[in-house]
Amino acid sequence: MSSPGSQLRRNPAGGSGARLLAQMGIALYALFASFVIIRSLLLSIGIADNLWVGGVIYGITDPFAAVLKIFPGGDFELVGRLTLADLTLLAGIVAVPAAIVARRPEY
Repeated sequence: MSSPGSQLRRNPAGGSGARLLAQMGIALYALFASFVIIRSLLLSIGIADNLWVGGVIYGITDPFAAVLKIFPGGDFELVGRLTLADLTLLAGIVAVPAAIVARRPEY
């Protein structure tokens, strides 16, 4: 027989898979948010995509901005090369945590 210490113990609170999924979602959101924030900074100061940092960041985030540039006024430049579509991406990044905090249940 096996000793009691060698058996796997279950998490009494349960939900360890859900916690891992939530942590992975937060990490992916933070990674995407950092790319969008860096994109906004690079566009506002006019960094072109022929520099390596511009090529990497723009290459990752261009598909998301291209979807928003389809709408009328999406390609309107505000500051430097920062367009309304890029500003909308940035606003979306800010809106997600605000919505999570607003929906937090009271204890």
